[in-house]
Amino acid sequence: MSKLRDFLPEIMGMLIALAVLIVWYLSSLAITESVVPKRYDYFLQFAGVLIGGFIGAYSAFQLRRYEEAIAERRRQENALNQALFIFIRQMNAIMGLKRDFDKFKTPLSRGLSLPAMKPPDYADLKHDLKELYFLLEKREPQLLMDITIEQERFEQALNAIAIRNDFYVNEVQPALSHHALNGRPLPLTEFEEKLGERLFQGAINGAQSMCELVDSSNESLPKTYKKLRETAVPLFPGARFVAWDKT
Repeated sequence: MSKLRDFLPEIMGMLIALAVLIVWYLSSLAITESVVPKRYDYFLQFAGVLIGGFIGAYSAFQLRRYEEAIAERRRQENALNQALFIFIRQMNAIMGLKRDFDKFKTPLSRGLSLPAMKPPDYADLKHDLKELYFLLEKREPQLLMDITIEQERFEQALNAIAIRNDFYVNEVQPALSHHALNGRPLPLTEFEEKLGERLFQGAINGAQSMCELVDSSNESLPKTYKKLRETAVPLFPGARFVAWDKT
């Protein structure tokens, strides 16, 4: 049925053209058989040309509108699929980071023992919000806002990792090596005494903030992805949208 709808303008054009030909034939026959006076011949020919031209132009206009509507629909479907795919990649990235962080259970181990993990460059994992503005026309403004917030949350997590890595590599790790504190099971007070309050608290708080942002993104990303896909499917029946299989 969907394939038949794709050729609806062509079918309508053929039917209209056939109807015009029938009218023209009957009018010619009527003139030939003297049903209609001969003096109406020019009028009928002019009317036939005028109506045929109008129908042809109107059919071409409708066909162009139909083709533009199909192209816009495909653009919107592609924009949704791109957004879904970006969400899948973001979820995989965050899940990998969380697995690495979860190996360090305590604030002290995360702050002083969790190595600086430089993630890959995720600069391309960014939603093109302009391509999704059509969601406003679909009466889904909240969904567009959720996607925006989710993108910002993901970027905040990556920024927190970068800030913590710089602080750990440039300040904390040299201080640990200087005081021979690497791998030593010492009381918190001794670590804080030798590192100083700024380094010690900075290491603990930086790692804590980093882990909390990753945990938050890990929890919210699947929810927003699910909401987007559950919105896309009924908006575009019959379209195929990428799916995420959590393994």
